[in-house]
Amino acid sequence: MGLKSALALFLGLAGAAPAMVPETAVVWRSRANNDAALAIEIEQLFLTLYNSGNLTLREEVIGAPPFVEVLLRNQGVMHGAHFPESLDAMMCDINPGLCRRTRTPVSDKQLSNAVEHVGGFAPSRGNWRLSADDVVKIPDYSFRPVTTLVRVPAPEGWSVSSYSPEPGLDCSAWKMSCKELVATFNPRLLKSVNAGATITIPRQQYETNLWLQPDESSELLSSLMNLREEQDAPVAEASAAQTTEKTFAPASNFSPSWNSNLLKQSPADLTLQGVRNNLRPLGSVDLKWSGDEPLMEEQIDMFEVIHHPFAKRKDLGHSFQRPVDVVVIDAPLSMGHCDLPDLLKPDGDVIPRAEMGPDETCDQLDPAALSDADHAAAVAGVIAAPANQLGTLGINPNARLWMLGLDRNVPADQGIFALIEQLLIGIPKDARVANLSFGMQPKFTGREEVRAALAIHGSRMLIVAAAGNENREMTKENCPILPACMNDLDNVITVVGLDGQNVWSSQTAGSNRSPRFDIGAPAVNILTTVTGNRFAVQKGTSFAAPQVSAVASLIFASGEFIYGDELGEGGGQLSPKIVKDRLSYTADFFPQLAGALRDGRLNVSRAIHLHEAQFELFDGRTITGQVIEAPAGFVCKSPHADQGYQNWYNVRRLGWNDAKKRHFIFKHTGGALGGRYGALERDPSCLVRTLSAEITVLTRDAQDRSEEVTFEFRDIRDYTSPLFDE
Repeated sequence: MGLKSALALFLGLAGAAPAMVPETAVVWRSRANNDAALAIEIEQLFLTLYNSGNLTLREEVIGAPPFVEVLLRNQGVMHGAHFPESLDAMMCDINPGLCRRTRTPVSDKQLSNAVEHVGGFAPSRGNWRLSADDVVKIPDYSFRPVTTLVRVPAPEGWSVSSYSPEPGLDCSAWKMSCKELVATFNPRLLKSVNAGATITIPRQQYETNLWLQPDESSELLSSLMNLREEQDAPVAEASAAQTTEKTFAPASNFSPSWNSNLLKQSPADLTLQGVRNNLRPLGSVDLKWSGDEPLMEEQIDMFEVIHHPFAKRKDLGHSFQRPVDVVVIDAPLSMGHCDLPDLLKPDGDVIPRAEMGPDETCDQLDPAALSDADHAAAVAGVIAAPANQLGTLGINPNARLWMLGLDRNVPADQGIFALIEQLLIGIPKDARVANLSFGMQPKFTGREEVRAALAIHGSRMLIVAAAGNENREMTKENCPILPACMNDLDNVITVVGLDGQNVWSSQTAGSNRSPRFDIGAPAVNILTTVTGNRFAVQKGTSFAAPQVSAVASLIFASGEFIYGDELGEGGGQLSPKIVKDRLSYTADFFPQLAGALRDGRLNVSRAIHLHEAQFELFDGRTITGQVIEAPAGFVCKSPHADQGYQNWYNVRRLGWNDAKKRHFIFKHTGGALGGRYGALERDPSCLVRTLSAEITVLTRDAQDRSEEVTFEFRDIRDYTSPLFDE
């Protein structure tokens, strides 16, 4: 049966009809932080289900007192601080023999949102005629309390020791008491929690299963039914062999306009889109995930080289979903793209996402995309092309992009002044990262003016600079390219373009390089967006830099989620230096890169795994977790006399150099023991002399079961510290 004929039959039903539906239990969970918000969430849930024809019903005797709200609350179907008018209207329409109400058709604009009307009519209070023995149809859902973790503002004077759990909280899922859980998720970092900071605490939420009517036209339901257990975020349990009988609310009371709208769309898709923000386990079910991008296969090589989770069809976790503001200073861009989000401009304007015509698609490749605007659009796509099933996927699809136009064709001295002005007055106040995929070589302009404009953002924003494509060796005495040669500043990181494990070089161009430059990223075969709703394969350091910018934004997002309670006087913001250093010491080292750059090739997975220590052992084991026992220091045989003893808590990376058969070390010096604000130094040669000292790591599996793993110091092939010590 086709969609229209099936819906016509459904819409013509005079009463609620039972249906045998697959046992597809989509788990909905509230996310509200207070009772008022909870009532609104449940209102939106029921309206979405009712208006899509997927609200299941059962019958209950009204009892005493004869009020519908009391009945719903007594049956555990309604929670929250108030009973919304729209739910009273929905209940009235479901029980026409017991209630009448004024039904005014809504506008076409309101019809476009499934939670702004009740079956196509405006909400209104019902005129109920009830007695204690009346049988009332109510939503057939069983809300069960669950304990989840939420981020909330810290009350004045709050501390871990003063925390007292609310009655009914059950923290057994974490294998600890609620007080222990709060202590675990609110470790003391750089300072105590102050008023105005945010804290992580357990809170009681509610969840229930939703049943959807069979809908062969639904792409989302089909995807949901085909989710495999081995995926990271299973959100439904489906079995084609099992069915259950459910009674769905009839559509006979819908307005003609809403019935007409339903004929044009999939009811299951309407439901899933409407409740997606509440589906378990990560707060959303994004069925348009990375693997569904039409051009994803052409991007896999890049994702694999930089070890991005997308290479394994794994989505980024919840802590990375905060939309960090990233500034792109590049050629002026006047038009949007079908595979880019709305792009923001500092003057308040928006470059809207480009719409497509009825016969257009958003996956057209164009090998000749060379304009300045193409350059800006390409940088934007590398950073933040969203998961939308239209084309490519950015390294951080949740980044919020600000586009600052800079004419790349004016003389360098003139362009420098424009850049300085952008840096001083054009940067939005919440920006964390700025991508500068260009280089300038002014003849007359004082370098110190540029340096001052970059340094002014030292406590608020990381500036990512492309090394440039002149194929030159830059020295300390001769490094004229700005801003790339200003990377001695704590908030400037310079990106060298790579081809595999080597510096990118061709007959006509190649990446600039210097042992002072920081990190490398792929500079060839970068598929990304260009103007005119097209895509192109690009090359150059211009497209290596935005990879680093995107990963920096992921570190800001997750780091400020995990550690933000006590960072800085205002709390919540990572220092750009912390992020720059993290990118540096987590990079992949290759001997052939020695002398071409300071650190190595971008490694996304290692860089964004912030909260645990990461070990690779010579026997092939990979161990991640909290280090609960380690020697205070270890001894190296090193060519440098002052490198013989290494303090464990200052070491950020202990990596193995296959060519030298020795370890290299990244460590912070000149600051407090275990501090991250000293200078990051690299010792290229450490023959470890400490062998039998034991390391013990507390690990947790997918079921949150803990285990202590112990090994000897000599077993360490590679070690990366967490972003901060616990």
